[in-house]
Amino acid sequence: MKKLLFVLTFAFIGHQSFSQMYIVTIAYNSLAGCSSDQRTLTTVSPTGTETNTCIPSLISQGALISLNQELNSIISQGYKLIETNNGYSDNNGTIDNVSLNYGTIYYFAIP
Repeated sequence: MKKLLFVLTFAFIGHQSFSQMYIVTIAYNSLAGCSSDQRTLTTVSPTGTETNTCIPSLISQGALISLNQELNSIISQGYKLIETNNGYSDNNGTIDNVSLNYGTIYYFAIP
């Protein structure tokens, strides 16, 4: 009986830990109807709710501010960044035209 209780408890805890993830990705502007000089920031919450937000694509136009605000709001809820997959870079090397990489994915989880 103790073994069965242990197995059920472990299964419950394991299921709960995997269901607590946020996924944030940077995509082309076409996903949320953003303008051509914007990127779509897509956030998927642990409940499966998808939110699309238009943010500037160029860092000189405040792209990092918008990205930082979204990531900090997730971190303030107790989530930790566990992995980042970098997307495609179309930057031409000048500081004025540096843009966020579309296809970048951030994974957050409860530790």
